[in-house]
Amino acid sequence: MPTINETQITTSGTACEPDIDGDRIVWQDWRDENYNIYMYDLSTKKETQITTNNSYKWDPSIYGDRIVWTDSRNEKWGIYMYDLSTKKETQIPTNNGADYEWPSDPTIYDDKIVWEYMFEEYSQIYMYDLSTSEETQISTGGRAYYPAIYDNRIVWEDDRDGNYKYDIYMYDISTKKETQITTSGSAKNPAIYGNRIVYAEDRSGNDDIYMYDLSTGKKTQITSSPDNQGSPCIYGNRILWKDEGGEDDGWKYHGIYMCDLSTNQKFKITSRGSVYEPAIYDNRVVYGDESNDNSNIYMSTISSEGPGPISPVASFSASPTSGKAPLNVAFTDKSTGTPTKWKWTFGDGATSTKQNPIHKYSKAGKYTVTLTATNAAGSNTATKTDYIKVIAKPVAAFSAKPTSGKAPLNVKFTDTSTGIPDKWKWSFGDGTTSTKQNPGHQYSQEGKYKVTLTVSNAAGGSTVTKTNYITVTTNTRPGIYAENE
Repeated sequence: MPTINETQITTSGTACEPDIDGDRIVWQDWRDENYNIYMYDLSTKKETQITTNNSYKWDPSIYGDRIVWTDSRNEKWGIYMYDLSTKKETQIPTNNGADYEWPSDPTIYDDKIVWEYMFEEYSQIYMYDLSTSEETQISTGGRAYYPAIYDNRIVWEDDRDGNYKYDIYMYDISTKKETQITTSGSAKNPAIYGNRIVYAEDRSGNDDIYMYDLSTGKKTQITSSPDNQGSPCIYGNRILWKDEGGEDDGWKYHGIYMCDLSTNQKFKITSRGSVYEPAIYDNRVVYGDESNDNSNIYMSTISSEGPGPISPVASFSASPTSGKAPLNVAFTDKSTGTPTKWKWTFGDGATSTKQNPIHKYSKAGKYTVTLTATNAAGSNTATKTDYIKVIAKPVAAFSAKPTSGKAPLNVKFTDTSTGIPDKWKWSFGDGTTSTKQNPGHQYSQEGKYKVTLTVSNAAGGSTVTKTNYITVTTNTRPGIYAENE
């Protein structure tokens, strides 16, 4: 069995809801009769107070230099982020409101923040992309809760039919495709890492922990116990959960457990029944402990002699991701699990085996990039579709349907320009304009209309004009009134 060393992180007696990423642990803490977000850096052994305002804050999550949490300041619930590298706090622009509408349970991965947004008795999952400043509604069901994200995949529990039967769903940001993972109606609390989703599910009268592998489509039962097993987490080959007890022992908590998939070994992290809210990063597990009428954050470190090696999970970024041809792009490996080999495909036929290659794109187009990361425990592949956009000066072109008819005539215009334009200016010949890529326009008067489209991007612009392109007639045939006189 592995050696487990426990360290007490806080002494305030009012700390709870920890999260961990790398050497940094974050939590919420009730000090001086006010909840604030705190962070402890294991490498410097320094504690930092992240927030200072007098509002209620909870659900902190950390990824890299960014910390997110829910905040009730200004009498409105909102999502806030603090960047440790810039020391800047930002309110994430959500459609938050007062009364019974609020965002909660935020979590972050790379540039993407996801959370659940409550509408009285209903809830949906939303995402905000820091790189594009765009907010997207992810779920469409009646009650969606507890989102988790890894790379381009978001998972959550969802009562899709409003009958209080919950299943696990997943949304792939790159493909814009939703997948239902479970069908039992009793699944909850999902977590995701790489191709693996873990969750709690009641199949025999109590919750056990299950895992679904997206690469194989296989479901695996991790625990088999008369007690409820809940709050699953996953990092690499390690799955974490807590034993919440059962009817036989009065629902007494039994502590936090772990399963190492590489060795199929299960062991207890801590046996204290007062521990809760576990989170994991590599061989470190953090949790709250409510013993002796106090609540503090603890960390258990698992010896390397215990769980086996972690297979990598491929991840990467690039800079820049768009620009004029020729475009030099620097790719950065962000894979976890300490890979030792890398295989890049850049989408234009070229490849590389460097960890952090630089590649030149010579032709305009959209390119899909793939990275396969490998170590002794296995390999994993990450793909980003149309990730690199190389632009050239666009050439304007368009079509319309219909091009003739009676007034009022509704015409749908379609941009067919080449060169990946990012701005459009339409002139419809009747004094009106549009900046949409594919606008619809209504002609209300008889006549022949000249249509002009100007497209542009960072490389330049182009204009095309079609004279007498749209012909609009009236509903009255010529001479009909003269014949009746």
